[in-house]
Amino acid sequence: MSTPKLLLSVLTVSLLSLSLSACGSDSEKVKEEYDRIEDQVKDKYDRIEDKVKDKYKKVESKLSNDEKSMAEILKSIFLPEESLDKFLDKLTPEGGRGGLYAGHFIELNDGDNNDIDIGAVYFDISEAGAGSVDGRISYQQQACQENRTLDVNTGIKVDNYIAGKVTGSLDTLKFLDIKYVNDLNLEAPNLLTTFAGSFKNKELGAPWMGSFEYQDYLGGKKLSSGDANCPVTYTLSDRANFVTYPLDYKLGDMAVTVAGIGSQKNITWKNPTNTQRILVSQINVNKAGSGANGYEQNVVLSNNETQFAPVIPANPTNYAIVVQAFDLNNKLIGYQAIVLDLPEAL
Repeated sequence: MSTPKLLLSVLTVSLLSLSLSACGSDSEKVKEEYDRIEDQVKDKYDRIEDKVKDKYKKVESKLSNDEKSMAEILKSIFLPEESLDKFLDKLTPEGGRGGLYAGHFIELNDGDNNDIDIGAVYFDISEAGAGSVDGRISYQQQACQENRTLDVNTGIKVDNYIAGKVTGSLDTLKFLDIKYVNDLNLEAPNLLTTFAGSFKNKELGAPWMGSFEYQDYLGGKKLSSGDANCPVTYTLSDRANFVTYPLDYKLGDMAVTVAGIGSQKNITWKNPTNTQRILVSQINVNKAGSGANGYEQNVVLSNNETQFAPVIPANPTNYAIVVQAFDLNNKLIGYQAIVLDLPEAL
């Protein structure tokens, strides 16, 4: 089933929300600039909100039932929460499968051939035909890097479609070349954009897959780990495609297992032929299921490594360890996840 036309047209619009707070400066100039930017963002949000509502009203009578479902999702993103609750109460479609889906995103056309375009993403999707979607999108590439994630919020599932907002902060501003930033010494900007995807029951692994876009002028910008002792830099793309799988999906023979005892436990695996990079994610299952940030850490490995040192807490905690292998063209060639308690796993 193709993605509804209304979804494609509305998703070309995204918002930029700058949440700015001055550090150590009380000048009138800073306050005036803050007020001006705040007014611009509010005006832009109001215009897009009205556009979504008006567009829905104009085409509502011409939509199929599936298209009406997705149109309602997009409309509800810009409506108060009580309106969303009333909408969900009226829907009882069967829908695609729910649960915890973990996978990756690939950034497209960031203009930098030297950086890593692979990142981690997971969704916790309602089992009901109509319900909520939580999740995180992570740009962490190494264990030393701060665990910055974008938060999937106001995420909705209706039938075989998901959509919602993605918000969060990726880096400190000293690494961003944005007007007013360096001179005013402001905190990191909050991104706000939309994502959408669908359940591909006939695809290998029955994934939820889709895309998200940044149209907030950060595309092509260099970002960093923010830590002088952690030399990770990358270029942010305007757009990324994501694919997420249920945790029992397997691609290739990676033989993911646990080795060692106590605090010395490691995750080991076999690299498929032609492996260029490995993405390993450690997800706290309980946090992911409660809407909190479930990512403990993500690591991108590029030197044919075959083991990963997970964070092991003092008390037993349920984790999903997801290992994904990619070839030179960032094509997924291996996938396996294991769910275990640490430090109790055998």
